[in-house]
Amino acid sequence: MLYDLEHRQVALLVIDVQGEYFDEDGPAYVEHALDIVGNVNRLIDAFRAGDLPVVFVRHAHRADGSDAGRMGDFSAADEEDSFVEGTPRAELVPELHAEPGDVVVTKRRYSAFLGTDLEAVLHTVRTRAVVICGLMTSFCCETTARDAHGRDYEVLFAADAVEGPDLEDAEGREVLHDAVLANTVTALGAGFAEIVTTEDVIARLG
Repeated sequence: MLYDLEHRQVALLVIDVQGEYFDEDGPAYVEHALDIVGNVNRLIDAFRAGDLPVVFVRHAHRADGSDAGRMGDFSAADEEDSFVEGTPRAELVPELHAEPGDVVVTKRRYSAFLGTDLEAVLHTVRTRAVVICGLMTSFCCETTARDAHGRDYEVLFAADAVEGPDLEDAEGREVLHDAVLANTVTALGAGFAEIVTTEDVIARLG
């Protein structure tokens, strides 16, 4: 289904465009994270121009790890902690078109809805559709898209404005991000979201 964004209450969710993914010396560095910032900013600018809500989502944990739960299951025991509240790498990157006073939601799990006030924010502006962009493709972006669908939002997944790392399969073989993205959009497009490009969204915002 093609959602007519001109006649919907639509919000942009900018997920986890944080320093952790951009710092080559950090444990969560994503090689091509910078590649999507241009498209993410184009979406931000288009939503601002249409006086439509933009919500920035960031991931962070307490420094003592007391709220990490199962989020640490796939980290090595000797690996440096990431997304530590109050550290520079947990903040939104300066390249992002964020402004003072913007709504910023802090999450502690993959879904931007779980344990946050995101839905209260969206309900306040009567949101019916969300556009999802940011990091990482098959983790926080995909999980948030699925969760949004389950909460009866129309979901648009901006495939050229998401990024993530190469992964390994169960046998330890490398799976390039292009394949990860292809699998993600296939699964989401089959039952959870409309797969779109940045240009699609901007054109349909009118």
